[in-house]
Amino acid sequence: MYFPRSLTNVILACFVLSAVPLVVALADLALGLDALAKRSQLSVREAEAASVASRELRDIAGKMERAVRQSVVLEDATLIDNYKRLDAQLEQTMIRSYALPLTDDERNALKQIAKPRAQLAEALRFGIPEVSERPKLVETAADLFDTTAQAAAMLSRVTEREVVTLRALAARTRENWPWFLGVAAITALLLAVGFSILIARPLRNIDRSIRKLGRGEFGETISIRGPRDLRSLGERLDWLRRRLLELETHQTRFLRHVSHELKTPLTAVREGSELLNDRIVGEMSKQQTDVVRIIRDNTVSLQRLIEDLLSYQQHRSAAPLKIESIAIEPIIERVVSEHRLEMLSRAISVDCSIAPASLEADREQLRVVLDNLVSNAIKYTPRGGKVRVSTAEDGDFLQIDVEDDGPGIAAEEQEKIFESFYRGEASANGKVKGTGLGLAIVKEYVLAHRGSVYVVDAGQPHGKFRVRLPMTQPSRTLQEETQIGESFI
Repeated sequence: MYFPRSLTNVILACFVLSAVPLVVALADLALGLDALAKRSQLSVREAEAASVASRELRDIAGKMERAVRQSVVLEDATLIDNYKRLDAQLEQTMIRSYALPLTDDERNALKQIAKPRAQLAEALRFGIPEVSERPKLVETAADLFDTTAQAAAMLSRVTEREVVTLRALAARTRENWPWFLGVAAITALLLAVGFSILIARPLRNIDRSIRKLGRGEFGETISIRGPRDLRSLGERLDWLRRRLLELETHQTRFLRHVSHELKTPLTAVREGSELLNDRIVGEMSKQQTDVVRIIRDNTVSLQRLIEDLLSYQQHRSAAPLKIESIAIEPIIERVVSEHRLEMLSRAISVDCSIAPASLEADREQLRVVLDNLVSNAIKYTPRGGKVRVSTAEDGDFLQIDVEDDGPGIAAEEQEKIFESFYRGEASANGKVKGTGLGLAIVKEYVLAHRGSVYVVDAGQPHGKFRVRLPMTQPSRTLQEETQIGESFI
């Protein structure tokens, strides 16, 4: 698909093309109104000409009849010249009448005037006729007047017809305009929606890619389709993804090497402190014994921290997932059972509300996820409190909630607590001991299963974590993705 060079050009094209239907509609309206105005002017001129012609036909025919009667009664030859002048005027009026938009009946009515005219012209060609011919002459003049009056009456229909035509044209314009405007508006709306999708899609992809980078998901290549500037931004984001992945790989390798390098001398220090504490190399004073005990206790704590680091690295570079169909209830029961003694020692009870369900997952990784969440809930639950574990099916996903009676999680920490080595406010204040790796491992494993984990009701009392895992895994194997991530590590 062709894309303009910049997003600005896309937006400009969107506005221009969306405005085209409306411009066309306005142009059509303007042309329609102009045609209606021109037609109105023409109709007014034709109606006026028809009215004048009709009136002149009546007047001239009436004067011609009076001229004939007067010439017969007064036997004045000069009146015949007046008749001929009126006949010439009648000829000009008929010529103008033929130029009007007449029907066949109306033209035939005008043609009927020619017969009495010809008869009168023949009768008056040599002056006033004999006395015996005069009654017929008067009768012919009367026929001319009647025929002309009928034609004049029919000419008046031109005005009525033009009025009807104008009304029909105006009604047609009025009826077609809303329909045409509606089509234009719908077309403009569809174009606007189409361009909005065209513009919003790469922006949504960029937003999605940035969110993935923020969540630490570096395995998927970032590819943005769209204008050149957005594609260039996508390439920079992909470069950033590769750089972050490289930095994470270096960090992982560094932690693994440092952990291994520290573990060997630390083991020697711990064994030496144990020998001194057991007085195998000789008796010590009370002050010396206290110093040795402090060294031993801190050595044990340091060794536990290093073991947690090694465990975290082991989880990140774990073998490919072993996907199988698993019943969730036995795994939760096993995890709760393993923490039974710890909960009894602090009088903590557990409330399990498990809906029987099965899903496709790695059994061991799912156990680690639940174990870390339950262990975290026990740490933050005060003595005599309660830990609640519940499951429910939500469409194609299995939803697992683990809630404690602790102080809850601050809203500004709901994303940070899943980062490696990050400890919440309670841990930082020394109330709860931990390395800040358990929830990071939970996130790693949940993402590997194409699921999600997040805090529910952040900022409220009682910390609550929700895990959403797909009931079935897609056809593309997760083993391949894990191997890809493992190759970077």
